[in-house]
Amino acid sequence: MSSQMQGRKIDESFLTSAFQGQDVVVLVPPLPELVTLQEPAVRAAAKAGVPYILPAEFGPDPFVTRLIEENQLLQDKKKIRDLNEELGVSSWISVVVGSFLDMNIICGLWGIDVENRKATIWTGAVGKINTLSVAQTGQATAAVLSLPEQDLSRYKNKAFYVPSFHLTQKELLQAAQKATGTADQDWEIDYQDVNDALKDCNDKIQQKDATAPFVKFFLTHFREGSGGDYESKVDASEVKKLHEIGLQKEAVDDVLKRTVS
Repeated sequence: MSSQMQGRKIDESFLTSAFQGQDVVVLVPPLPELVTLQEPAVRAAAKAGVPYILPAEFGPDPFVTRLIEENQLLQDKKKIRDLNEELGVSSWISVVVGSFLDMNIICGLWGIDVENRKATIWTGAVGKINTLSVAQTGQATAAVLSLPEQDLSRYKNKAFYVPSFHLTQKELLQAAQKATGTADQDWEIDYQDVNDALKDCNDKIQQKDATAPFVKFFLTHFREGSGGDYESKVDASEVKKLHEIGLQKEAVDDVLKRTVS
């Protein structure tokens, strides 16, 4: 049975009352409030004795130091994980899916502006990244939380690596072109070395450019060896359990067709 309670999202006492008797708390705050909304929720979950908490970890691998050091967003996420462990009551679980494919391609944050048919392809020391749709992330999260306790408990203060699309930026552009029925000649495509692009981003960040940190986030994921590629960490035997629960596979063509076509 579901129930609703009304109160302030930063009111620790209210949240503690709301979390009483819950098996898990899932947090999905807006990015600008990643810390301010999650800190009181984590403290409240601990006071309420909630066994598991899923902080806003629906994204990159939480254990790649290089990415964390270069991105404030990931530093903020680590702060929440660290607080959870310091309190020592609830166990956090990170559902790793990479950056959202559909949400971010609409915003042009993959270096691909579908609406205006423009792309900047980063070159040099670049590799593949993992990415998943928002809908599939929700389904994967539900499947993880449906695991028997003996399986779920293996992921206390750890990450569950969900299989996702494994693509280069060029392959992502080709998939976007397929979804829109276009080809290279229909696009304005520029090429830039990834290190030069990062330098440009850092300069813009110093100038307080509001979008530069987000562009940098994607740049650093594509850079080879950065940790944006977690394919080798996916445990096929564990993923099989999710499929047995009911998690369906999705195709990149289907995601992009419903997103950008």
